[in-house]
Amino acid sequence: MERKLILCAGRQERWLHDHDGKLPLFKQLVEVDGQVLIKRIQSQFPNAMVVTNAPEIIKHSKYYFEPEDTRATICTLYSTMKMWDEWNTILLGDVSYGQKTIDLISSQTAPMMFYGNRQEIFAVKFHVVQMVSVVKAIHSIVNDKLWSPKFGKLWNLYRRLNLRDYRVHDIYDFFTFVSDCEDFDNCEQYYKYAKDKAI
Repeated sequence: MERKLILCAGRQERWLHDHDGKLPLFKQLVEVDGQVLIKRIQSQFPNAMVVTNAPEIIKHSKYYFEPEDTRATICTLYSTMKMWDEWNTILLGDVSYGQKTIDLISSQTAPMMFYGNRQEIFAVKFHVVQMVSVVKAIHSIVNDKLWSPKFGKLWNLYRRLNLRDYRVHDIYDFFTFVSDCEDFDNCEQYYKYAKDKAI
């Protein structure tokens, strides 16, 4: 069995800082290929659970879960732990996923794999045999005396799972580079993506 989770509980500070009033207040609700982004991701990953506390996003969600802790991405992920299954695919609600990446995720056999490029992580999938490692890694990060929510991204989890300093950026094991995904951190990135797609 597989659990698919779309994390949409972030504060989206960069999006709101850049917001010009022409786009939805939630980046998960922008239009991609004629669909609301969060609905598009749900169609690409059937039966995915949308993890959010935002009524505006819930309205577009077939299945949803309201997390207890939304201080950071890894905290939101930890809040979903009771729903984890044999396989767990963790997606982000502000990413346009390409078919090649979807195919790679669906055919994954390695017990742990992160998908991204040098700047962004777009998804992670892990088997139940890695569940304890994931939980321990999250605990060790958030209980570190130097931790703050700015160190609560999937990158920080990835580094700690590789037994590295969670604050120092580099790429190690169980990482697959993908080039057909786009992450929308701010409005400018979305406008560039929409313009490039129109060409």
